[in-house]
Formats: sequence, C-alpha cells, structure tokens
Amino acid sequence: MNVLYDSGSYYVTEFPGCGIELVDKRAGLGGYLDGALERQFRVEMAHLFSDEPSDESVDEFLGGYQALLTNPMVFH
Repeated sequence: MNVLYDSGSYYVTEFPGCGIELVDKRAGLGGYLDGALERQFRVEMAHLFSDEPSDESVDEFLGGYQALLTNPMVFH
C-alpha cells in the first residue's frame, strides 16, 4: 500500500497490482478504482502533478470522481 496523496479533504492510496482507493474525508465516502478507470486516473494524475499543483487544484480534480465514491467509511 502506497499513499499517493493526502490532504485535509482527500486521501488516495495505491494497492500495487490491484487498484487505487479514493476517500473523501469530508463526506466520509470512498471508492475503489481498477481496470481502465484506474489507468485513466493515473494518466490524469501524472499530467496534473507534472506542474506542481496546489492542494486546491488537486482536490478540485479529485472532486470530479465524487460520483464514484459510494462506500461509507467506517472508523474503528
């Protein structure tokens, strides 16, 4: 497991060879990306980070995936 991004709003974790988990901390929702969607996400993230983006611009980008975040996060 590798943390790809962590802000006050979002958390992005990579599970090598499996996929990417995206969590919206404010909404308490998460989602798992794999297959073609994971590959597209990686391409878009690489493009975004090629220019040292602000946290706000990364959070805005991740907000575009909000519709996929349907799993409630449960903290133990």
